[in-house]
Amino acid sequence: MYKIVKRILIWIGLFTGIVIGQYPGDSLVWEGVNDFYDFRTAEAIEKLSIARQEYPENPAVHLTWASATWLHSQANDPIEITYEVLSRDLDTIILVYKDLINKNSTVPEYKLFLGSAIGLKARVHLGRKEWIKTLIAAYRGFKTVKKVANENPEIYDAQLPIGIVEYYAGMSSILVKLAVALFGLETTKTAGLEKMELAAEKGEFSWVEARSILGFLYLWVDPNPDRALYHSTLLKERYPHNFYFRILYLESLIKTQNHNLALIELDKLEPAFQELNEIQKRRHKGYFLYEKALFELYWGDLDHCRNYIQQCIADYDAELDTILGNSWLILGYLKDLDGNRQGAKRAYKKCIKLDNNTDAISLAKTFLKRAFTNTDLESIRGI
Repeated sequence: MYKIVKRILIWIGLFTGIVIGQYPGDSLVWEGVNDFYDFRTAEAIEKLSIARQEYPENPAVHLTWASATWLHSQANDPIEITYEVLSRDLDTIILVYKDLINKNSTVPEYKLFLGSAIGLKARVHLGRKEWIKTLIAAYRGFKTVKKVANENPEIYDAQLPIGIVEYYAGMSSILVKLAVALFGLETTKTAGLEKMELAAEKGEFSWVEARSILGFLYLWVDPNPDRALYHSTLLKERYPHNFYFRILYLESLIKTQNHNLALIELDKLEPAFQELNEIQKRRHKGYFLYEKALFELYWGDLDHCRNYIQQCIADYDAELDTILGNSWLILGYLKDLDGNRQGAKRAYKKCIKLDNNTDAISLAKTFLKRAFTNTDLESIRGI
């Protein structure tokens, strides 16, 4: 249960709930949004700070600013400092949104952002392992967002957090399903994906996070590499300096057998990785090493693949353990191919122990029962 709640909150935490319609200051807010998604967080904060002063009644500006300061802190500060920054700024903007609602309760976006800000507080409590506060904040925030969605179906951005919750309810226990159903939500993965796809196609702002989340799901949870490539291509084209979006794009190319494009992108990512700051390098290094290993698994040298995977596992420092699980899985493949069945079993068990609801867990359980063979490798390589 905790692992499911954690992943829901991490992703809802990334969704800032911004709906940019026809409001004064929208163009400046969008400049800030584009800056922080393209890893220019300092520029984003500067622009959004100006926008908060000049356009304080713009529904998007305050939560966008808080999101930018949080992302900037994540790229430059120790993890505990990021919690302090996020908590401080959320306390500030929650009061701002309550004041805006008191002045004009007919603007649904104010309520949407208030709910998103309250829900985002759960990320702070979660990081500090304050479980009761985490659940209270998540419940209060989501309840507000759900009410806005019910009363304003034209606000497609609100479909993203609803879709996330429905999706995870679809893979959860009956108790979680019952709890989610109390909100009046569906409890199937299909329903969740449909709402996230709707946000991706029609959301004014949430299309960015919707496509990012769908890319994640289609690569590592419910494999659909073609859909992952569709979403990640749009993200990579819009935000070419976002290293994570390019990781999604690269893996989509690999898993759709686009060898030449994957090779080109892999070569481009090397200098892009070197341009990251030290904290960003540490948090993205495991991802990059894994993609190198995956490329070698599909088309290259298994010794190189082994070296990259072992480095990835040793240096892994990302918040989500999705790539770590896939790395243990590939290490299991390699040990099986080497004839080291006991070593392979240990690797598969390491993967399974993560219990992170990804497709890697299912595959590890399969190959824990039988060895990964050259025939399986040929299938991956499309031979």
